[in-house]
Amino acid sequence: MNAERNAGFFDNEMEKLDRWAEDVKSSMEIELKELDKEIKYRKTEAKKILNLEEKVTAHRQIKEMEKKRNTMRLNLYQTQDDVDNKKDQLIEGIEARLKQKMEQTELFTIRWKIA
Repeated sequence: MNAERNAGFFDNEMEKLDRWAEDVKSSMEIELKELDKEIKYRKTEAKKILNLEEKVTAHRQIKEMEKKRNTMRLNLYQTQDDVDNKKDQLIEGIEARLKQKMEQTELFTIRWKIA
């Protein structure tokens, strides 16, 4: 019964981690797609600019947005690694508990007599 309860706890914790990871991943992927769209739009608009100084400024802004996108991608992978590490810690903690052995040692004996 205790093993079943512990297995249920383990499953719940793993499910929570999976849901959290999926939520974070989805959110970051949406942000990345939006940023990609914005970069593409700005590149198209930059081609239409005739003034060289404005064109250079537009391309500088695009480069900054691309840096931000690259950082976001790295953060996405780092977050996925963090989730994997949390799962590993959970599994290691469970394994350590499973390896524990319970011993019963008699410390003392009490005897009494009812008279």
